[in-house]
Amino acid sequence: MIYDPHNLYQFLWYYCTYGKDYDWQALCLPNGAKGEYMSTYCEKSGIFKKIIRDADGAFLTMPMRQRLGVFFQMLSYALRGKQTEFCRKLLKKYVGEDDYDIAVVLADTGIISGAFVGMGKEKEIVILEDGMSDYFERANKCLLKNIFNMYDWQGFFVANMGYANPGHRYPLRTTRYCEKFCSNPDRMLYTDYKKIRRLFDMDQTDIKLYQDILSNIYEEISECNFEDAEVIVFTDRLMDFTTSSADEYVAKFETYINNNYKNIILKRHPRDDTDYKFNTDVKVYEIKSSIPGEVLLPYIGKTKLLFMYTTSILLYMGGYEYETSYLYFNQLYEKTKNESSHANYVTKEEMKECLDRFGVRNGNIIEI
Repeated sequence: MIYDPHNLYQFLWYYCTYGKDYDWQALCLPNGAKGEYMSTYCEKSGIFKKIIRDADGAFLTMPMRQRLGVFFQMLSYALRGKQTEFCRKLLKKYVGEDDYDIAVVLADTGIISGAFVGMGKEKEIVILEDGMSDYFERANKCLLKNIFNMYDWQGFFVANMGYANPGHRYPLRTTRYCEKFCSNPDRMLYTDYKKIRRLFDMDQTDIKLYQDILSNIYEEISECNFEDAEVIVFTDRLMDFTTSSADEYVAKFETYINNNYKNIILKRHPRDDTDYKFNTDVKVYEIKSSIPGEVLLPYIGKTKLLFMYTTSILLYMGGYEYETSYLYFNQLYEKTKNESSHANYVTKEEMKECLDRFGVRNGNIIEI
C-alpha cells in the first residue's frame, strides 16, 4: 500500500532486502491534496506487476454522513466480534482476498491500512515507519489530554474497536500479529508487535538493485546545486494543526525567510500545497514534494537546514553533522488545544525533548 514519498522509499528498501523474489502489486491511495500521484513513481520503479489506483478510501475526508455510515458498520461488526470479517469485506473493494500473502503498509492509522493490519492472523503483515508519531506513547489515557477534540474521540473508538489508530495515540491490539520496521527500535514506546526490526539495515540488501531503482526514480536530485543555497527549508503542513486558518503562521514563516535569506532550496512536506509568497529578491529552487526528504541527506554537503517542524527526517540524520534549526510558532500550541485539529502541536519544551531524544546535537530552536 503506497501512500506517500517516504512510504515508497521505505518499501524500495524492503523490496531489495526481503521482497525481490515475490510479485508485488501497488495499491496507491490519496495523500492529502495530491491524489494518487505516487502511482507515477511506482511505475518508474519497475518492480510492480500491477498498480491499483483509487481516489476513494480516505475516511477523514469523507462527508460526515458517509463517515458515520462506515463507523456504524464497523460498530455492528465489532459488537459481534467480527472485525476481521469487516476488514476482509472492505479490502475486497481494492484487492481480492486471495490475491496476496504479504501486505506491506506504512502505518495502522488509516481505515484501509488498519484493515490490512486487522488481517494479521491470516496474512503476513508488515508495518513500515510513519515518522515521529511512531515514537509517541499509545494509551487510552491520552484521551484525557484531548477530551474536547472530536478527532481524538474518533481515534479512541476506532482503535478500541480494533480497526485502526488515527493519530497514533491509542493502542491497537491487532498490531501484535504484525512485523514492524523502524529506524530507532530502542526508542519505541509502543512495542506491541510480533517482531520489531531495524529499518534500512543494509546487511541483507541488494545494494546495486537498490541504488539502480533510486537513481531511476529520483534522477532530479543530481540537477540540484545544494552548495549555492544558504539553507534548505523543509516545510510542514500547518493546516493540520488547525481547523480554521493557518494564514497567521504561514505569514510568520514567510516573514522569517524574507528577513534572513536570499537564496533557498524549498522542500515541501508531501501534503503541503501552501502558496508561499516570498519577496522577489529571494531566490527559491523548489524540489518536488514527491521526493522524500531523507533521500537528499547524502547530497546536502555543508548547507544549513531549516525545519518548519520536527519532521521524520531527523530520524535518519544520525550519521550526519548538519547544522539544523527548527522553527517554533508561538501560540500555535494553544490554538491546537482549542480546536479539534487532526494533529497536535507541541510545546517548546516538548520540541526540545524530541530533538534531544533522537540525538540532534546541532539543533537550534527559533521562536517566531
